Amino acid sequence: MSALLKRLDADKPALWLEVAPPRGIAVESMLTRLAAVRGHVDAINLADNALGRVKLAPLVFGSMIKSRLGMAVVINFSCRDRNRYALKADLLGAGALGIEAVVALAGDKLAADPDGVQPVRDLDTFSLLSAMNDLRRGDTGEGRRLLKTLPQFALGAVANPNRKAAEREFELLERKAAAGAEFVITQPVFDLAVARTFIARARRHKLRVVLGILPVKRESMADYLKDRIPDLASAHSHFDRYAGLSEEEARRMSIDSSIALMRALADEVAGFNIMSGGGPSLAIELALEFSRSLEDSGAR
Repeated sequence: MSALLKRLDADKPALWLEVAPPRGIAVESMLTRLAAVRGHVDAINLADNALGRVKLAPLVFGSMIKSRLGMAVVINFSCRDRNRYALKADLLGAGALGIEAVVALAGDKLAADPDGVQPVRDLDTFSLLSAMNDLRRGDTGEGRRLLKTLPQFALGAVANPNRKAAEREFELLERKAAAGAEFVITQPVFDLAVARTFIARARRHKLRVVLGILPVKRESMADYLKDRIPDLASAHSHFDRYAGLSEEEARRMSIDSSIALMRALADEVAGFNIMSGGGPSLAIELALEFSRSLEDSGAR
């Protein structure tokens, strides 16, 4: 078992920080920011061209994080952007770099391209998980050739506990576990009952749950999440709480409510994935506050 999975199986929850790689090749600012959480978070989770916006390749940035900061790295792999050969080549690259975990996901849906360019989607989430599993067993899938040195990454998938068609989400979760997923990272959760319902169902399939936590930076971000992200429709009442707040008030309320939710679920989940949807500064602030609160209570 990989060190990352052992950490997810520990008595106390792991803490991950999800960030997008930089938009260009200037990496020093982001590396400096991430250095602040070294010793406080267990892994950096790197998004893969989220929302279809081109960023520095996660493999490249992940290798920099490992070499410069010595931190564990989780990399998302989107089926949307690469065919099976490119995906497998990048997965071998992740294995060669010692990336601790890889996550299979479909990729965000994009608006219609004016030139008619279509997403690749050569593999879906389930076939990508199977390909990841095959590589760990030494099988590239082309002529049954076996690899001499095997990648040791853990396998993850994503899920949305907020989905109105809950049974459909649980059906997909079961299929992802059958395809080889060992842990699941959720979309952001804001409600204790929603989180607990999902955790209970994921446990049936022996999936470690890394619960998504998204701090809200300001009222306009809450409005965007409410109006533009259908997957979070069930969380509208949470976003309404930010109406009329200053940015300072919104940040404080978001951190306090996030920490309360995390502490309530600390004994029930494998970990928390703090997402930097509003930029990394607030996510880093939340990660540091939560880590220090656990240290002060002697829980970490």
